Amino acid sequence: MSETILVTQVEYGKGERVFRTAADFRIEPAQGEEQALADAVMAAKARAVIVGVHPYSGPLYTALATIAAGRGAIIARFGVGHDSVDKRLAAEHGITVTNTPGVLDQSVAEHALWLMGNLARRITLCQENLRAGRFQGPSGIELGAKTLGVLGCGAIGRRVARIAHFGLGMRVIAADQRPLESLAAELGLDRWTHDCDLVLRESDVVSIHLPATTATRHFIDGRRLALMRPSAFLVNTARGILIDEAALYDALSSGSIAGAALDVYETEPYTPVQPDKDLRRLENTVLTPHIGSNTLEANRRMAEASLACVTDFLAGRRERLTPV
Repeated sequence: MSETILVTQVEYGKGERVFRTAADFRIEPAQGEEQALADAVMAAKARAVIVGVHPYSGPLYTALATIAAGRGAIIARFGVGHDSVDKRLAAEHGITVTNTPGVLDQSVAEHALWLMGNLARRITLCQENLRAGRFQGPSGIELGAKTLGVLGCGAIGRRVARIAHFGLGMRVIAADQRPLESLAAELGLDRWTHDCDLVLRESDVVSIHLPATTATRHFIDGRRLALMRPSAFLVNTARGILIDEAALYDALSSGSIAGAALDVYETEPYTPVQPDKDLRRLENTVLTPHIGSNTLEANRRMAEASLACVTDFLAGRRERLTPV
């Protein structure tokens, strides 16, 4: 009898065509909440799950290990970020964790650029005015010849830099722990550095592409926000934990920076870190509900890649996996 693969409902919906047409395994949608997913694992006797960004901290690992009974189990992330999966617990329970690197780079990079453009031309505010019968809007700015600071030059950060420079004519400064000399011409970098504070001071727009780790929690805090120009914009399509949202609210409401566009938040769905510091109340914010990778093309690629990891795992082809 074929094994069952469980896919959390949101991710099943995004990749339904891929999952419905897959052969050799029985693929079923399941609730994403941890206890419900753990119960579904036990009921279906599944040792393979494909999950989204919902955090998993306990029952899921026990359930998978119980069903696996020493044969091994797998949690495959439908996406790249894996901070929602406890790797220590997974290792203790003999569970492999994989992700889908590379498949969402274009979608997230494009979204970062769309957010910059929205801030620059005040698109959201202009639309609200028009819908309210006010056929006018505030003046915007051109991004061409402005300085873009890229914090973190992984695959997505590099793509943002390349599009911004070669597509919009922006000057690009990038900060990363790795030396970037060999990539400077390819990415159109005017300057690269290890000094993130320098990038914050010199940029008209800052786009964050750092990994979410213990060391980067609240990396953009009150001190670093104070380094930015009053005319500067901040864009985050990486992870919400990278920004101290209370400090960001203070900077935006006081005019210390001109605006911010966020696709990710400390708590998702978005909940203000303090009731009196709700970013949704500010006109100089653009807020989207973690949709950077939510395109038809990227969803198909994530479904195909996560399913390939699971099927290779169950077939014993461990060398093909993309473990985290």
